[in-house]
Formats: sequence, C-alpha cells, structure tokens
Amino acid sequence: TERFLQNDNLFSMSGNDEYQEENSIENFAYLIDSQDEEKVREIIRRGDEFKGFPPLFIAGMHTNGTWVLEKFGTKDNLSEGCPSKLTDLAEHLSLDVDPDILADYGFTPLMLAVMFGPPKSVETILNKVGKDGIKKETEKNYTASQFANCRNDDSIKKYFQSGMRRQCQPCQACSLM
Repeated sequence: TERFLQNDNLFSMSGNDEYQEENSIENFAYLIDSQDEEKVREIIRRGDEFKGFPPLFIAGMHTNGTWVLEKFGTKDNLSEGCPSKLTDLAEHLSLDVDPDILADYGFTPLMLAVMFGPPKSVETILNKVGKDGIKKETEKNYTASQFANCRNDDSIKKYFQSGMRRQCQPCQACSLM
C-alpha cells in the first residue's frame, strides 16, 4: 500500500480505497496509474491545474503517463508554455532543481518530460509537437534540447542529437541534474 501525507491526514492508495474527488497531484497520479480514461478526460476538460501546471504537463513527468499524452495530447496543447514557475511543483514532488530553473517560467510539457519524465513520454510529445515544439524557449531562453543535455539519460539525449551539434556548454543547471 502506498501512503501519502495529505493535509495532515494519512492518505492510503491501496486497492480497497475509493478515489477521492480532490484536485491533487496524488489523486491525478492514481488516475493515471489506474488508467481511468473517463476521469482523466474530465480533469483535462475542466482545465484543472496542479501547482499551477495543467494535467498534460504532469502526465509527461509521470512514469506511467505516456498513455495520457497519446490519448489526449495534441500539437497545440503540448506546445504551449505555462506561466507558472516550478517552485511549488518542485517542492511538492521533492525535485532537486537548480534555483535558476526554479525562478524561470514558460515551460512546455516537453521540457518537463525531458527533465523529469520517462523517455517514452518525451518521444510521444516530440512526435506530436515536431520541430516547432523543440524550438520553444522559457522566459530565460532555456530549451528542451538544453535540458536533455543536462539530464543523465542517453535514451532522452538521443532524441535531440540527430543532426545537431552539442547544444550548450555545461552550466550550473546541468551539474545539479
């Protein structure tokens, strides 16, 4: 049984527990893991956000979220940048992120998948957004390609290396990822 401390209450996610109609990352993760297409569709339709980020951004970071991207992702909704900073999301999920990146905004689902998600989600988003999605930049001019070079995962780096020269010199952000 997985347990989460939520609002000072122990929240259990064993198979016997009922899904709670609550707008939380933990409940959205539960819906992704259980492949509850109907409830995930409703959350996306309603425009819910989690720590300032839309559901497809969270799905791209989730180990099992690729099916959500395949089912509900489009070039448009996977290309748009989000005006939220990563601070609250990184704190909630205990992500180790460089302060310069935390202070940035304008991240796309591709960027978050590159930094924190599985390679299959990165591939799925790239297939939907194409070159235009790769060129998107954060407010501080970071790109998904730069984040890929910082991540220590060759299966993600390979998506950005074909025909391209090295994207950046190692930077402070890379040393922390």
